[in-house]
Amino acid sequence: MKKAILMRHGESLANIQNIISEDIRKYPLTERGMEQVLFSAEQLRGMKFDGIINSPLLRTVQTAKTVADVLGLQTFEDDRIKESGLGPYNGYKVENIPKLSRDDLGMESWDSQVKRMRSVISSYDGCFVLVSHALPIKALTASFLEMDERESFGIDIKLASMTAIDVENNKVLSIGTLLLTDRIKKIFSSC
Repeated sequence: MKKAILMRHGESLANIQNIISEDIRKYPLTERGMEQVLFSAEQLRGMKFDGIINSPLLRTVQTAKTVADVLGLQTFEDDRIKESGLGPYNGYKVENIPKLSRDDLGMESWDSQVKRMRSVISSYDGCFVLVSHALPIKALTASFLEMDERESFGIDIKLASMTAIDVENNKVLSIGTLLLTDRIKKIFSSC
């Protein structure tokens, strides 16, 4: 992959209910989530992409389809950019999860997320929008910044936000923005 915009899905019912979930067909986007996605999709107009790669979860499928409709692009589902593996805590409210490390909780490791996200960008040629989830986006972004999980603690990937990465030059151009700058739009205007 030459360049990538990593987009988090819009607000879903899971976000409203404060639930973490890797369930494939649960928790659709809310009306507000759809509005967030449309706003972000408009930011991508005029930029050149070869397609949209999305996680198989309903909230990312809906996000990708909305962006694809706005930009006239094809979507490709790829299991490697799915939500972080949540182990026995899938479907739990955030406040009911013990304050332990991901490893201690039996969740997918940080390194596993970095590895699978990196494998995606190695598998495609061109420029793509990747519609995924907060932690996988954060893990991939941090890997480009040569940061581990603890060093990247302050990186916040907001709903429907976009992180721009120049993969070829190993450079993060923006993190979790809702407004793409003219500089980024110019970089992505040719691919």
